[in-house]
Amino acid sequence: MKKLLTIAVLLVSFCSFADQLAYISKADAERAVEFISKKKKIYLFCGCCSIVEPKLVKVIEVSAKFTNYENYYEVYIKYKNENGEIVEEPIDLAYVWFKKKKEYFTVGSKLGPDHDPCVELDDWDNPKHIEEDI
Repeated sequence: MKKLLTIAVLLVSFCSFADQLAYISKADAERAVEFISKKKKIYLFCGCCSIVEPKLVKVIEVSAKFTNYENYYEVYIKYKNENGEIVEEPIDLAYVWFKKKKEYFTVGSKLGPDHDPCVELDDWDNPKHIEEDI
């Protein structure tokens, strides 16, 4: 029984990283839209998820949309993917990164809400430096 309880607690703790700053207040969503709109490029990278390389995107448009759930909003970005197609998707501010001088920060850390980016990458211009096992 103790083993089962321990496994359940571990599963919940690992799953709790997903969607950390996806559903946010209207005020936070509006601040995020304003902040991201001023950036030429952002990185999309979920350090808590499966290993994937950071994706550098040039943002075409940023907007906040009501989720139809309680008083929560999501931030959406529109960008052109590697196939030249326009993509619009909701983002989690815990996994949207920007470069300031030679360091990388999440948009969530800039705006203040608590979250865990799960990893810190040193060289995103050469993303092969990502750890093999998180």
